[in-house]
Amino acid sequence: MSTAAPDGFHSGFVTLVGRPNVGKSTLLNRILGQKVSIVSDKPQTTRHQIRGILTDDDTQIVFVDTPGIHRPRTLMGERLNDSASDALAGVDVVCLLFDATQKIGPGDRYIAERVPGDAVVVLNK
Repeated sequence: MSTAAPDGFHSGFVTLVGRPNVGKSTLLNRILGQKVSIVSDKPQTTRHQIRGILTDDDTQIVFVDTPGIHRPRTLMGERLNDSASDALAGVDVVCLLFDATQKIGPGDRYIAERVPGDAVVVLNK
């Protein structure tokens, strides 16, 4: 059994990061055309990395939805931030989401400073 990809086939990992409630889960659901991640107005609804896969004839992209990075007040909050930070390692593209209806603040800058390398900036909402 061969595990090599056919000639011309491309694949990669894309991580979606940002503050809570900037629309990471909604964006993932829209890209995939189906509900794979829970969407709510309540912060910290996403508590684990959620993976959704987009496949066509010659491409496969694995999207990783992450918990919103925030100033933790509890051990659970620290764990959520750790989960989001862990999702940045070893991916091909990082999409840094901002809520375009709000000014960029210290929380946004904090996250941007922790993104390794370049990122695709996504303005949402």
